[in-house]
Amino acid sequence: MDFQILVCDDEPDVRAAMRRTLHRFQVTAVESMDEALATMKQRPFNAVVSDFNLGVAQGDGLELLQMVRVLYPETARVLVTGNTDLQVAIRAVNEGAVHRFFLKPWDDDQLITTLEIIMRQVGAVKT
Repeated sequence: MDFQILVCDDEPDVRAAMRRTLHRFQVTAVESMDEALATMKQRPFNAVVSDFNLGVAQGDGLELLQMVRVLYPETARVLVTGNTDLQVAIRAVNEGAVHRFFLKPWDDDQLITTLEIIMRQVGAVKT
């Protein structure tokens, strides 16, 4: 099965690194929350991987993943961030916006394995 993953990060280098890490999946990379939501209206994704900090003009990645949870509940949600503020992690888990939380720099193998597991779990629930 070809998993479709949407990556949202405002940094071009991080988007490129995420594409390399997730090369075994079909990856679409966008730079903003608005672009992510517009892309998701066009076609389905198995997972969204978003940075927490998406720039000053928009909401943060946690806000994006909360919207994805409501609009596309069958989509796996992963927050990847360089922000070590424990409150971000607590909000992400307590609000149910994410399935997993990773700090940058992420471990490639752990991210891939985690995505495969949660996409299968979420996919199994859809039947």
